[in-house]
Amino acid sequence: MNRYTIEAASEDRYAPSRDDSWAGFNNGATGEAEQSSGGSASEIRVERPSSTVLIGIPAYNEAKSIAGVVADAMAHADEVLVVDDGSDDATSERAREAGATVITHETNMGYGAALGTIFRHAYTTDVDHLVTVDGDGQHDPKDISKLIGTQRSSGADIVIGSRFVDGVGADIPVYRRVGLAVVNTLTNLGLWLRYSSSGVSDTQSGFRAYGRGAIETMVMADEIGTGMGASLDILFHAAREGDEIEEVSTTIRYDIDEPSTQSPVAHGLGLLVAIFFEVVPRRARRVGAGVSLTVVLLSVLVVLYGVFGAAVAGAFGAFLFGAGAAIRAAFPRASRSIFGLANR
Repeated sequence: MNRYTIEAASEDRYAPSRDDSWAGFNNGATGEAEQSSGGSASEIRVERPSSTVLIGIPAYNEAKSIAGVVADAMAHADEVLVVDDGSDDATSERAREAGATVITHETNMGYGAALGTIFRHAYTTDVDHLVTVDGDGQHDPKDISKLIGTQRSSGADIVIGSRFVDGVGADIPVYRRVGLAVVNTLTNLGLWLRYSSSGVSDTQSGFRAYGRGAIETMVMADEIGTGMGASLDILFHAAREGDEIEEVSTTIRYDIDEPSTQSPVAHGLGLLVAIFFEVVPRRARRVGAGVSLTVVLLSVLVVLYGVFGAAVAGAFGAFLFGAGAAIRAAFPRASRSIFGLANR
């Protein structure tokens, strides 16, 4: 069972195990923790105040902006939670001084991991609404009440603050607009192909409100990653669950220092990989990998034949055949997974 570790009673410093999905957070992370002191571990229960509206802020090295974000959010919530994802600056201290509940990851686990901790906290405190807000000050705190009001009036499971509703996306820098257009188009295409979902206009907005039902299903999800692709994973999970999604207009500031800790190119490539793995079925990926490997090996044989002649090419082919036969004989279970990919 994976549990959080509390290093000191004066602060909530949690150390979730690194995993590629939220599964590491979901197994055993139900408010219990192991207390590390004197080499022995004893279980204690972490009590959290219940609240109607929780604002969750994933933060990494946001010491310059986090206090202002927390102060603005406090007017709209019963509790503001900051998850410091392994920052090496004073993010935790500034957030705590501003009045937020602070949970600190011992190491940088990723944006999705921080969201996972926020969802777990929202679930254990049984809130009615969870609103996620970025810690860099890009989101307008006045729109928090708009998201919550829309959720209450419409009954939607998830409400997204969109940059592309009512034409508010005009202020987005051109390079971001192009990148978002590509990601939005591919994501919505995937949602339509897999789940016949109508999609959303702003798939990359981290400004979202989640109702209690959505919080419960997100906590139990094991396919949501720990990286930046978690925003897309959440949308595909919501489509699988049949969650109702609404969007409201919002504005995003781009005049702040260092609005992102990740390069736009790396972020975009990561999102494209996440979309590929979500849209393309596992069997098709395996077949494609098998075909690609076959093409590569045949190409090598052709090159060897052209350069060194039939003898060398034949020797290489015999080596591959012999190595494959030896592996299949020595590891029959592994061989079935290797040679039978296309039949699964």
